Amino acid sequence: MKNRRKTIRLIIYPVCTACCFSMLYVGNAYGMRNKYPMSSAGSGELVSVAKRGSLKKDSLRQDSAGGQKGWFSRYEAQKRNAALGSPDSVAMMEVYRSPYISLQQNLKGKVAGLYVQEPSGEPGTQQAMFLRGTSVPLFSKVDAMSTQPAVYINGVPVIENRAYSYSVKNNDVNPLGTATNLLAGLHLANIESIEVIKDPYELAKLGPLAANGAIWIVTRDGYKGGPNVTVDASLTASMASNGDVRMTNANDERNFRAGFYPEGTDLDRYLPAYLKDRTDPMFFGAPGWAEDYYNTPQLQYNVNASVGGGKGIANYLFSVGTATNEGMADNTDYSKYNIDFYLNMMPVKGLTVSTILQATKASRSRNNTLRDRYAEMEYFPSLATPVPPTTEGAGIYDSYLSGTDDKNDNMAINGSLSLNYVWKALRAGLSVKFDYETDVRNAFWPSTMMESMSYVSNYSGYNRRFIGDFHLGYDWDLENGHRLSFDVKGSMDQDRYHYNYSKGYDGDDDNKHSTKGGGFELFNFLDQEEVHFMNSSLDIAYRWKDYLSAGVVLRYDGATTVQSNHRWLFTPAAQAQWSIKHSLLENVSWLSRLDVFGSWARIERYLPSDRYGMGPQYTSENIGWSGSWISGSYNQYATATRPYTFGWVGFGVKWPYADKAEVGMRSSWLKDRLTLDFAFYSNRDKDLLVRMPVAHEFGYTGQYKQGMEITNRGVELSLTGKLVEQPGDGWQWSVGANFAFNHNELSALPGGLQQTEVDGRLLRVGEAVDRFYVLQNDGIYQSDAEVPVKDGKKMTVNGVEMKAGDPKWVDRNGDNKITDEDKVLKGHSLPKYTGGFSTQLKFKRFDLGASFFFAAGQSAMNYRAYQQYDFTTLDKGDNLAGVKEIFFWQSGNVPMDYPRYNALSEVHPYRADQDLYLEKVSYLKLRSVTLGYSVPTPKHDVYVYVSGNNLFTVSKFSGDDPELVDFDGYYRGYGMGIPRSVTLGVRCSF
Repeated sequence: MKNRRKTIRLIIYPVCTACCFSMLYVGNAYGMRNKYPMSSAGSGELVSVAKRGSLKKDSLRQDSAGGQKGWFSRYEAQKRNAALGSPDSVAMMEVYRSPYISLQQNLKGKVAGLYVQEPSGEPGTQQAMFLRGTSVPLFSKVDAMSTQPAVYINGVPVIENRAYSYSVKNNDVNPLGTATNLLAGLHLANIESIEVIKDPYELAKLGPLAANGAIWIVTRDGYKGGPNVTVDASLTASMASNGDVRMTNANDERNFRAGFYPEGTDLDRYLPAYLKDRTDPMFFGAPGWAEDYYNTPQLQYNVNASVGGGKGIANYLFSVGTATNEGMADNTDYSKYNIDFYLNMMPVKGLTVSTILQATKASRSRNNTLRDRYAEMEYFPSLATPVPPTTEGAGIYDSYLSGTDDKNDNMAINGSLSLNYVWKALRAGLSVKFDYETDVRNAFWPSTMMESMSYVSNYSGYNRRFIGDFHLGYDWDLENGHRLSFDVKGSMDQDRYHYNYSKGYDGDDDNKHSTKGGGFELFNFLDQEEVHFMNSSLDIAYRWKDYLSAGVVLRYDGATTVQSNHRWLFTPAAQAQWSIKHSLLENVSWLSRLDVFGSWARIERYLPSDRYGMGPQYTSENIGWSGSWISGSYNQYATATRPYTFGWVGFGVKWPYADKAEVGMRSSWLKDRLTLDFAFYSNRDKDLLVRMPVAHEFGYTGQYKQGMEITNRGVELSLTGKLVEQPGDGWQWSVGANFAFNHNELSALPGGLQQTEVDGRLLRVGEAVDRFYVLQNDGIYQSDAEVPVKDGKKMTVNGVEMKAGDPKWVDRNGDNKITDEDKVLKGHSLPKYTGGFSTQLKFKRFDLGASFFFAAGQSAMNYRAYQQYDFTTLDKGDNLAGVKEIFFWQSGNVPMDYPRYNALSEVHPYRADQDLYLEKVSYLKLRSVTLGYSVPTPKHDVYVYVSGNNLFTVSKFSGDDPELVDFDGYYRGYGMGIPRSVTLGVRCSF
């Protein structure tokens, strides 16, 4: 039934989109002519941050002397898409031709210093971006959320989920609600430019939201002349990237485990029930589960259309789009619908009024893994018997899934209304901006799946951002080419995060899938955070011809997330740029550009929750009959609810902030045929909050203290070259590359401490915060005589003597006892080296391009291997680590060359915190290869292309894909493979 719905949707949705577009085109009015004409801009044109501000303030601009260009030039695919003076922009034609739906996916390897993490190929799932390293230790997904760069769409900062989406759960497997990647809903076909902002001075202008960097997106915001209708469509066939799946059964698992027991051991005494009876056809029969689980190849589509009109005192643009994305397994998918409207008017000379409205509706079908279901339910049935690997056994389980319900829907609308006025040297403007997002999930699992226990949950939440701002500027032209510019700005921002979450257990009717009725034992959670920000700033900029430019920004920010006596903070920023070419080397013909620049800024960091601004408070668990958490009690039950699981928050919490500095060089030679950009940066985040351990007698899990400092330093390099440029013969060949190195270091801890242990990871001053804290494994003791002896006693682990068949763990302190004091810091969960490489060859109307990206200096803890090897421990417990999914019956992604320790040993030989599972995860990927052709037509621009994506990976990693490592450096094997795909598409304008 589900596949039938997909087929119907594949046919109907594009047809509906085409009908809507046709009606829009028929009703399109011809452009108006007036004495205040607007200018044109190519659809692929990217503008730098410095120039974009003035362009966005006056969308009705003067025509260039060269006439007008259409949105989609016939040879747009073959243009060099580089921002004016910025190496940190994205070639938009690569985005338009890409089958990837999320912003993060389309930024992989494109910009130096930006590392994109995609831990699962499941459509619509959350992904992470790390710009110039991490500014916090990554203990949880809440920490990963707090390091994300801000995303701006036409100047509107996109609102993201808050940390509370994890706070009412006993785990952080998924946040509450749909857990959908909100940046997958962007209307990519309507984006004109994407620029990654890293410069401290530019980030200071954006304020605390941009403390981790910013992604600045500008969409097509009106009709700019030329063809007024565009249509693009693509069809993609995706398939599994991990090749043939080798399925296993209980006999394979039994034989694997037999090698860990001493010779002559009665295996049936220690094996679980499903591995004992070799006559059981469900477990020992021929495996066949993968045939229905891996649903590839899959077809997905992307259709977009836009129509624009007007010229002079008014113009508009209306666009619609729809796209689907199919997962390679478990019937997962994602679909979205976009509708955008832009209107620009000039009622009087100098005054422009602009309106932007963008709306998105997205839905996704989630995976059916046991882990995700148990994490949502917070209820564990018996895990003694996994799903059988045979076709019949897996089919029985699939029949139970047919009675489930898991709907995940998101809607978003954002936009702005702005008024801008220019009179001679005076500039002024007002704007209202908003972003609103809803998140609705309704889930139901019948009693047939969980020992007669049914479960239902309903989640409804919204995030709302409302911003009002103004600016007033004046340009003062002095003599001899000197200019001073003054800008006064201010804004007020109100963010509201609200949710209503209900869950129920043990209903009396599996046909009732809602918390309203059904006889469920219900538990309700309701919470809301409202945060207010206010800022004012003064920007002073100086320019002397093309020789020298400098600027200063003075900001004053306030936020309610900070405690009242520290709510306001003053922060400065400064920058300077010197053109050596124009000032000293004007007559050097082979040198086109040579600039040196530097900037410094202090930028506040927003706290991830309003808890810290509330002062002392308590959060506790397990004090009611249900055993569920009581969240955010705020001084209630102060003596009755210990332990306080969130941690103690004291007085005096103030603004964390970052001191950012950057120096570098931008250069080009041989009439801009070669460019080289180099930058060195230093980001030092200060007064960060960290939960410090306290004595158990206090009853708290820890105390939040300020004073942690983390430094990221690094080097970035961007290089482009036009190796062949013979327009007369039709040949062109260009290449581009970027490289980044990042060094992360913990510079200070609260109270002058040199180290502390938090959640099993050690923070030590002078070391990176993303290192693993593990025992060193040096092999296996082949005999009792090899075990070290000191003072007549053999080496021990937790008081247990080591014997033959036990692991050789390094005793670093020489006390002949293996304890946590013998652990060392090894590896890095984030890569130290990242980058990308692209090449494009053009001959007349044909173009052929390829892109690669890489990551190196990263390690991963193979937690999947731990779950495979530590069966003696995990078989005994009912927890998430012991869950065995259907893909438990699959080999090939777990190393088979680990030492075979004695499974009956009491020293826990296959414990997770050892470097036995630590692997290097360096990799190189061929991201895409694309062949395109511009069709010669007399009146229309038509471009067709075929693209292959995620074609191959070079890596020594033992897992399925080195990209499928989680944010904390653990490879858990849950990440769905990133599909390999082939896309056929067409773009046209008329």
